[in-house]
Amino acid sequence: MPNIPYVTKYKHTKKFVTKNNKSYSKPEHAKLYNSRRWRGLRNLYYKRNPLCVECSNNNILKEGYCVDHIKPVSEGGAFYEWSNLQTLCRTCHAKKTAREVNKRIRYNKDNNK
Repeated sequence: MPNIPYVTKYKHTKKFVTKNNKSYSKPEHAKLYNSRRWRGLRNLYYKRNPLCVECSNNNILKEGYCVDHIKPVSEGGAFYEWSNLQTLCRTCHAKKTAREVNKRIRYNKDNNK
């Protein structure tokens, strides 16, 4: 999808329009993350576990940002399993996601040789 520029009276900015959410490892996971069942489970889990697990392990009290799957669903982790969930802050979630993506890239690179 092309970038669609628009002008405000303050400055020229670009509005990026994307057709798909690229953050999911597989398109079918997008439907699960947008389901009523997942939203309900996520909200309940966050209500009961509002602090970041990684920061808590380092004796830092920090409010969590998202409910994350401990074992990624793309690697066979259970999607709705309570024991496969954890609350992470933005920083910890970004680090964990980067590790997982790099692991997938290395795995794919090694298997394509």
